[in-house]
Amino acid sequence: MKRARIDGPDKTPSSAAVSGVASGQQAHLPKISRKIRACQECQNRKIKCGIEPGQNQCARCSRLGLQCVVNKSLQTLLDSENEWKTKMEMQLQTLQASMTEVRRALSMPQLVSVPPFHHEGVGMSQSPQNVAGSQSSPGTGPSPVRPPDVTAMTRENSPEPTAQDNGEDQAIVSAPMASLFEVTKLRNIRSDPGARVHLPSSRAQEPDFIAQGKFSVQEAEQLFSTFRGTLNAYLWGGIALVHDNLTATRMSSPLLTAAILAVTALHEQDEGRAFDICYPTFLELASQTMFDRYHSLDDVRGLCIGAFWLSDISWKVSGLAVRIATELNLHQFCAKALNKGPQHVEKARLWYLLYVCDHHFSIAYGRPPVINEDATITHHEAFLLLPGITQADHRLHSQVGVFIILSRVFHTFGPDTSRQVARDEFEALKRYDADLGRWKLQWETRLVPDKHISKYPAKGVILHYHFARLLLFSICLRGLNPSNPTDQYAMSDERRDFINLAIASASAALELILTDTDMRRAVIGVPLYLLTTIAYAAMFLMKVHAQWKPARLNIRYDDVVSLIERVVQLLEETNRCARHVAHYIGRGLSNMLDKFKERGPQERHYIAGGQPGQPGQPGQQIPQIWNEGEMGQDWNQWMFSGEMMNNFGMGPEQYPLNMLDLLNSQMPG
Repeated sequence: MKRARIDGPDKTPSSAAVSGVASGQQAHLPKISRKIRACQECQNRKIKCGIEPGQNQCARCSRLGLQCVVNKSLQTLLDSENEWKTKMEMQLQTLQASMTEVRRALSMPQLVSVPPFHHEGVGMSQSPQNVAGSQSSPGTGPSPVRPPDVTAMTRENSPEPTAQDNGEDQAIVSAPMASLFEVTKLRNIRSDPGARVHLPSSRAQEPDFIAQGKFSVQEAEQLFSTFRGTLNAYLWGGIALVHDNLTATRMSSPLLTAAILAVTALHEQDEGRAFDICYPTFLELASQTMFDRYHSLDDVRGLCIGAFWLSDISWKVSGLAVRIATELNLHQFCAKALNKGPQHVEKARLWYLLYVCDHHFSIAYGRPPVINEDATITHHEAFLLLPGITQADHRLHSQVGVFIILSRVFHTFGPDTSRQVARDEFEALKRYDADLGRWKLQWETRLVPDKHISKYPAKGVILHYHFARLLLFSICLRGLNPSNPTDQYAMSDERRDFINLAIASASAALELILTDTDMRRAVIGVPLYLLTTIAYAAMFLMKVHAQWKPARLNIRYDDVVSLIERVVQLLEETNRCARHVAHYIGRGLSNMLDKFKERGPQERHYIAGGQPGQPGQPGQQIPQIWNEGEMGQDWNQWMFSGEMMNNFGMGPEQYPLNMLDLLNSQMPG
C-alpha cells in the first residue's frame, strides 16, 4: 500500500484551496478532485471506459445494454456553479445599468450603495424572506399601501442572535414576549425584527412624491433650505434633522421629507398652495407608517416634526412616534449612552426629544403623558457630560427639566378639574414653585444666542417659567363654584394669593411675547407650545375676570381688554400665512374678546358694608349685572356656543378650530 505523499501545500488540493481564498485570488479556482471519466460499470470492473465527450453511453454499456451512469465529481459541480454565477452577475450588471438610465430619466436621487450582509449565526447571504423584509419602508410614495388581510403567522427563517450568542441569560433579562418568540419563532409577535438586526437600507425602491412630479424639485429644495434655517433653529437647534441636503433626506425617509416640506409650507405666504400638496402627502405616509413593519430613526424624527407644528394631528402623530420608538428600543439607549456608550448618543438624543414632544401635547391639555420619568429622565443632565454634546442638547434638556416638574404636578394633583385642592396641599404648590424658580435660574444663563433666532433660547426659558407657574397656581381654582357665594367671598387669603400669582404669570407671559422683539418674531416659526401659551393665558384672564371678580382678585377689566387686544393685533399680522394656526387663534380670541366686551367695563366690587378690602359674608347673594341666563358663571355656554364656533369662519373642510375649546375644557374654575 502506497503512503500518501505530503510534499507541501502546493501539492495538496485542500491546502491549495485555503491558500487561494486567503490570498484573495478569485481568478484561479483550485482543483478539488479529479474529473471522473469512466461510468460506474467500467469503474466497478476497472476497465477502460470508451465514453467520449458529448456521448450518453460508452461503447461497452451500449453493446451489452447496460445503464451507463457517470457520477459528477465535486469539481464538475463547482464548474457548473461558477458558470451560473457568471451568468447571474452579467444579468445583474445589465439590470443595474438599465435602472441607472431609468433613474436618470425620472430625476430620481442616487441610490445608496448597500454593503454585503454579514451576521453572526446567520449564513453569509440573506434569505429571500429577509431581503424582502429589509426593503420594506414606511412609505416611499403617496400611493396607499393596503396591509395584508391575514396576520403573518410565519416562522423566522433567519432569527436574531439569541442571548447565548451574546453571553446573556435571555430567559432572565428579557421581556416575557421575548420568551414566547424564542419558543414559537413567529414573526408577528416580535416587536420589530429590524430593530436589532441592522438590515441593509434600500428605501428608494419606488419614486417618492417628488420623483412622481407632484411637487417640483426646485420648490422642495427651497422649502428644505428654509427649514434648515430658522424653523430648524426653533426646534432646539436642529436636534431633529441630521441631514445636510434634500437628497440625503429623501433617500433616508420619505416621511421625514414630507414632514419638513409640509411644516415649511405652513409658514409660506402663498395662500396655502404648497401646504395643500405637502400636507395630504404627509398624512398618507404617516397613515402607512401605522402598519409598516420596519421603521427608521428618521421616520420617528419626521413624526416629531409634524407633531410640533401641525396642530390638528399633534397628539396622534406624537403618540405614533413614541410607539414606533419603543419598538426600536430607543428607551433603552439612554441608559446605554449614560454608561459611556458614545455610539448610542444619537438614539438617546432622539428619545429625549420624544419625551419633550410627548409632554408638549399632554400636560397643557390635561392628558397623561405616555413616557414616564425613569432614572434616565430624572438624571438627564448626566447626558450633557458625554462627548459630542452641543448647545442644541442643552436647549433640549432645559425642556426635559421643566416637564419633569410639570409631570410631578400633574401626578400630584391629578387630571380631575372638579377636585378641590385642600389647604394641606398648598405646601406642595410652594415646593413646585421653588423647583421652577431654580430651573429658571439654572437654564436662563446656560443657553447662548443662536445665529438664526438671536436670544430666543434664553427668553424661551422665561416664557416657559411664566406658563408653568400659570398651570401650577391655576389649580387652586379647581373644584370651586363661581355661583356659590361661599366660594367667592370666603376664599382663604392663601388660596387668593396663589390665584393672583396665576393671574400675574398669565399677564407676564403675554407681556413678554408682546414686548420682546425676538418673541414677537417667534410667533410664526416656533412650535405650537408658544401659541398654546398665548391662547391659554388670554382665556384664563377673561374667564377669571368674568367669573371670580367678587373674590377680590388682582385683575382689572381695562388691563385684560388692553392686553388681549394687543395679542389679537399681533396674531392678525400672521394673516399672510393662510394655513397657520396662529391666524385662526387670532380670529377666535378676537370673537371671544368681543363677547367679553359686550358685558361692559363694570368694575364689580362685592364688598359687605361697602368697605373695600373687607370680605363678604358667606351666604350673601351675588348681585346680577348681566341679564338672566347671561351671567359669566356659565362660561362654556357663553363662550363656546354653536354660534360662537360658527363665527370663526371655518368649515369642516378646513381646520376646525377646537384648540381653544380643548384648552378651556382643562381650565379650572
